[in-house]
Amino acid sequence: MAKGSAAVTSDSRQWQPPRLRLFEQAHRRATWLELLYDLVFVVAVAELAAVLAEGDLLVYVGLFVPVWWAWAGYVFYANRFDTDDVSHRLLALPQILAVAAMAASVGDIERRSGLFAVAYVVARLLLVVAYARAGRHVPEARPLTGRYAAGFTLAALVWLASLAVEPPQRYALWAVAVVIDLATPLLARRHQGRLPPQTEHLPERFGLFVVIVLGEVVTSVVTGLKGHEVTAGTLAVALAGVAIAMGFWWLYFGHIDESVVLRTRLAGQVWVYSHLPLSLGLVAYGIGIEHAIAHPAGTSWAVGGPAALVLAVLGVQHLCSGDRRAAGLRLAAAALTLATAALPTAAALPLILAYAAAQVAHDLLRPRPATPEGATA
Repeated sequence: MAKGSAAVTSDSRQWQPPRLRLFEQAHRRATWLELLYDLVFVVAVAELAAVLAEGDLLVYVGLFVPVWWAWAGYVFYANRFDTDDVSHRLLALPQILAVAAMAASVGDIERRSGLFAVAYVVARLLLVVAYARAGRHVPEARPLTGRYAAGFTLAALVWLASLAVEPPQRYALWAVAVVIDLATPLLARRHQGRLPPQTEHLPERFGLFVVIVLGEVVTSVVTGLKGHEVTAGTLAVALAGVAIAMGFWWLYFGHIDESVVLRTRLAGQVWVYSHLPLSLGLVAYGIGIEHAIAHPAGTSWAVGGPAALVLAVLGVQHLCSGDRRAAGLRLAAAALTLATAALPTAAALPLILAYAAAQVAHDLLRPRPATPEGATA
């Protein structure tokens, strides 16, 4: 009898309806399924980086946005409703396959734009089904889930309609659909206030994506060194490039603020959406270093421009957290980096590294708020 009861309990845990995860007291970390979901985006980001390496900046940006949004859409659903049961996995795992198809399309988008669109629609409609289930089982979430499902469905229909026309008209419809997708959460802000994000889980998930794009920087440096003779000059460029990326890592994770997602609805959403240009800039920075390894005598716009973007976004994120001092330093460093980009690479990289190192040193020497007596750090 006890064995049978245990089996029933096990089955009930395997099949669970969506539930709100916002107010649970237990410490929450990324699940193994979420880490598997992130893995396919490692491949997608690598394919997007290859597109940029070929010089297609507009294509890179245009494709990066829906790829990133596919990732973010799952993250926000999981943040509020993930139960990691069988039904949730059956909706999430096909999304991984759809994103893999998207990744396989970006390198030859002229011939595979139809596959890219269909794969994106599949990923989004699976998310719509998940939100419909959440609205059914969590009545207080219906105003939010209903608006999300409606907006995302409308965008998916525009993506499907794009299959009826050929490029470049197809890409114009993609742009319309992406605007609808990105605007849907903004138009539902009033309902988000009643179901705020789970503050412990969300920053960790976005931080993991930052790690993914930082990994692409390292990949680009290795690719650059593999494709060219290793000399003192190319090695210096590579080491400086990685060191600057480490500075970006320090500046981001040294100030990651879980409270920002609840500071105000506007600040939280700006913080979330700012990760799109941050990720775009980090990947572009890596490709810029790869280009600098190949052409060390040229100017450093390909490095300095993306580095300036990264620092500017970090400044905006600190503004969202209410840290105006750090924000001012990041924005000033961004302006200096952009001005430095006009210099030859050999002169620009040491200066950009100095800007990043100076900010890290300032943060280390800056007095920290005292920890209340009896509290743990």
